[in-house]
Formats: sequence, structure tokens, C-alpha cells
Amino acid sequence: MDLVDTDTGSTRSRMRVPTLLAMTLLTLACLLMGLTEVGSANALERNAPPRILQQPSDQQPSDPVPGEGLSAAVAAVPANSAGLDAAVEEQKKLTEQQKRAQQELQQTDKEIQDVTLRRQASTELLARRSEQVTKAAETQQKLRGALRIIGVEWFITGFGRLSALNPAVSSAERERLDRARVLSESAASSTISKERFAREQLKQLQEELSDLQRQLVEIEDSLGQLSSKSQGLTASLQQLGEQLAKNEQRVAEARMSATVTGTDLSTGALDAYWRAAVALRVSNPNCAIPWWAIAGVGRTESKHGTYRGASLGRDGLVSPPIFGPELNGSNSFAIVRDSDGGALDGTAATDRAVGPMQFLPSSWKAVARDATGDGVADPQNLYDAALTAGVYLCRKGPGLNQEGPLRAAYFSYNRSQRYVDIVMSQAFDYQRSVPLA
Repeated sequence: MDLVDTDTGSTRSRMRVPTLLAMTLLTLACLLMGLTEVGSANALERNAPPRILQQPSDQQPSDPVPGEGLSAAVAAVPANSAGLDAAVEEQKKLTEQQKRAQQELQQTDKEIQDVTLRRQASTELLARRSEQVTKAAETQQKLRGALRIIGVEWFITGFGRLSALNPAVSSAERERLDRARVLSESAASSTISKERFAREQLKQLQEELSDLQRQLVEIEDSLGQLSSKSQGLTASLQQLGEQLAKNEQRVAEARMSATVTGTDLSTGALDAYWRAAVALRVSNPNCAIPWWAIAGVGRTESKHGTYRGASLGRDGLVSPPIFGPELNGSNSFAIVRDSDGGALDGTAATDRAVGPMQFLPSSWKAVARDATGDGVADPQNLYDAALTAGVYLCRKGPGLNQEGPLRAAYFSYNRSQRYVDIVMSQAFDYQRSVPLA
């Protein structure tokens, strides 16, 4: 069932009202082809349509499941939008910030290693200087003690100066006393020199020790600052990583709704058509239907899920749901009796076309496919609807990559030659405009 096309003024509801005989033959043919689910609406809900499980050769093993991201082939197609451009620009900015932060962190960590080595060397040198200061202080104390002893000895004995005045002291004794005094004075002079040297050495070592202690304090301060800087950079990198992850999601979402360059196709819609064609290459290789052939139908039926302000979600669902006019005989439309109790089209009075590919509920039941793998074949989901449309068109195969068979398939979708011409024109435009084989 089609929406009214403003160019043709035609509807599929008027052109495709199956007779009882035609429906019977169609049902039998579909049963033989393994494409039909027979039963009531409740039975249809209980038994979800088969899902194509094979990995098509054109689909990369790393491709995300439908609705979670674009297939690799579609993601490589040039596309743009204000949202995508902004998200990509933000991604570049965040990536550059992350690169600078990583480089700065590497430099900071290297400086920390260098300063840590300096601290280790300064600590060892400080320990040695401390030992030298202790030994120098001990040496000075010993020399001072020796000087005190000499002074006391001089004070007590005077080295025989009084005895030298005694006329009773012999000249030999006087000479001995003179020699002893000379030796004592020499020893005192040497000790004084040693003590002075030890005092100067101690002073120098103490100054070096103070310098080393000051340097160590500066090194510790520098190390603390570098450690704080490293922690800050690490926290910044973690935050940038989180921002990048969120923005990558933003880029992915924006890419899903971006417009393929030179077309009116969103990348999300293109992904649905591409995946449908790839899946059909496996399940029905003789059909050979290309993605652009399905896209031509999607453009004519609902402008790729955007009819009357609807939008295509990342999961393939159109919002709000798309419904055609009620087929109750009004406005020159044919009367189509209800076939689903309103389960798909929201009305139990009559049938009407549903979803972005505009299927009548009865037709949907016959060939419905679940392309997303969620267990439900939903006509309001473009992934499911595109695959189902491909299955429907492939009934007129093989060779739908050729104009003649494809025209016949389009005519089976909507029995209007004007409709076929429009869809063919749009399909060929997509084939020429989109660099996707």
C-alpha cells in the first residue's frame, strides 16, 4: 500500500486489491518458496519470521548489528550535516588535547624520574657529608682537648722557667729544660695549626651540609609539584577519555542521521538498504537486487521514513509511525477489508498501508522479515521493512540488477506504470550519485 505520491497522484491501495483467487495463488506460491507465514495475527506474533544468519561476503565481520552503528561500507560513504560536522570538529579538538596532555604527561614523568635520581644522589651525598661533619667535629674536639692539656701543663710547670733562675740548677739541666720548652712550644704550635685547619674544614663541611639540605628541600618541593602536575594530567586524560567516548557516540549518532553527499539519503536509510541487499545476496543470490533498487522504493513510499515530519531513529524505527490513508472507499480509494484486527495499522475497520515501505498488513504477513535480530518483524522499522521489500521484489526475479526484470518487480509492488518510471528514475539517480557498489 502506497502513500499518495504528489507527482503521480496514484496509490497502491487503488491499484493492488487482490482478489480471493489471486490471494490464494499468491499464498500457495509463497508457501512453496518458503517466504510465507500462515496464520492469524496472534500466530504471527508467536512465530517471528526467519532471520538471515549467514555472514554475507560484503559485510565485514566487525560490522555492528543493525541500529548500533553503520556497516563499514556505508560508514565510508561521504556524508555531512551540521551536527556531524560539529561532532567531528569536537572530536578533533578533544583528540588534539589528549595528544598534548599525553606528551606533557610523558615529559612530566621523565622529569619526575630525573628529579628522583637527583634526590637519591643528594640524599646519599648528604649522608656522607653528615658523617664527615661528625668526624671533623670529633677531630676538632680532640685537638682542642690536646691544647687544653698543653695549656694546663704550661700553667703548672712553666717548663722550668723558675728552675732556670735557680743558681743551683746545672747548665745541663737548664739546657734540658730549654729543649723541653722548645718541643712543647712546637707541639703547641702544630696542634694550634691542626685545630685551626680542623675548624675551617668543619665550617666548610657544615656549609656544604646546609647547602645540601637546602637543595634537598628544593628537590622535594619540585618533586611534589611534578607529582601534583602528573596527577592533574592523569585526571585530565581520564576526563578527556570519557569526553572522547561520549563524543564518539555523538559522532556515531550524527553519522547515522547525516545526509549522503549529493543525495536526499540519510546514512541510516542507506545502511538499511545496503544491509538488505547484502543479506539477499546470500539468501537469494539469483535475485541480484542492488541496494539502490530498494532505495528507489523507499524514496517514493515515505522519503526514506521522513514522510509528514517523521524521523528515522538510529535503531531504524520511524517516529511517529507512518500510516497511509484508511482504505474505506473514500477519496477515490479502494475498499480493503481489515486483515489484522488493527494490530499493524491501528484500525480494525479497514486495512491501510504501514511503515516506511508502505505494506498492507496482509502483504506484510506474507513476506515479513526481521533484519535487526530482535525477534520482531516491525513494518515501522526501516531495517525490517527494507529487507521485506527486497524479499517482495525478488519474487519477480531473477536478475533484478537489470532494468527489464526490475521494472516488472516494481510493477508488482504498485501496478502503475507512472509509479514504475518514477521509482526507476530515483533508483538510477542513487546508483549514479552514491559511491557504493
